[in-house]
Amino acid sequence: MRTIFRTRNVVFLLALPILLVATNLAEFAWRTNSCAAGDHVIESDADAIAVAKQKMVKYRKFSPDEFGSAPDFVDSLSGVEDCCFATRYRNSSFVVVWEVTLSNKANGRNHRAATLHLSNCGSTVFTGESYIDYGN
Repeated sequence: MRTIFRTRNVVFLLALPILLVATNLAEFAWRTNSCAAGDHVIESDADAIAVAKQKMVKYRKFSPDEFGSAPDFVDSLSGVEDCCFATRYRNSSFVVVWEVTLSNKANGRNHRAATLHLSNCGSTVFTGESYIDYGN
């Protein structure tokens, strides 16, 4: 009888941290994948590209000092064929991430490209993963 209680205690002590980590991970993924009031779930590549263009204009990393004019860059994309593409995946935290690349490479010497990583609602820009490329 005593051995059963000891084994049960060991199993409980091992299971408790695993359960706590799994609960925190699930809560983080749910919170990041859920949309706030006014947001909507990104449902297609075209939707992700439109949201990325809006976010880029507002995102501080793409400031005029560092990247040039973000609104001008977004406007320059309208005349470029195959300027934008989006990929949807889940990261290791089970968060749905949209990787959107915007590029005006057809404009010749003023090549600029931007890659943004957006949450499923487009409300979060993953700053450590978003980047710019000045090209040649």
